[in-house]
Amino acid sequence: MRLSILTFAALAFTASAAAMTTTTPSPFAGKMGPMPTPSPSAAAPNAMADDSAGMRRGTVEQVSVNGGTFHVYRQRLTFDPLRVKVFGKDGKPASVQSLRAGSSVRFTMDPTDKSHRRVAVIYVD
Repeated sequence: MRLSILTFAALAFTASAAAMTTTTPSPFAGKMGPMPTPSPSAAAPNAMADDSAGMRRGTVEQVSVNGGTFHVYRQRLTFDPLRVKVFGKDGKPASVQSLRAGSSVRFTMDPTDKSHRRVAVIYVD
């Protein structure tokens, strides 16, 4: 008899403990729904955004330091020999003279150039 009373009391306590809820909301409350999607009118400007400031990669095919030009993927790109920033493999500033045909380079375009042909920064790999 005692055993059944203790078992009944234990079950009643367990059931009441399981039924209790905390007053602190879950850190995930309200965050489980789907992410809102932007309206088509808000997404349109991003689709047409100019990515001219993005990093590009290629191999120098030809270079003319004095002329301020080099070719990558048969595209002629220009740079201002006095203003272009050049960095070497070690990440330290280097001279524009370090550009050589066959060099692997990464570069960014000058966002102020309307023709999108002038390079602003060159990383020689």
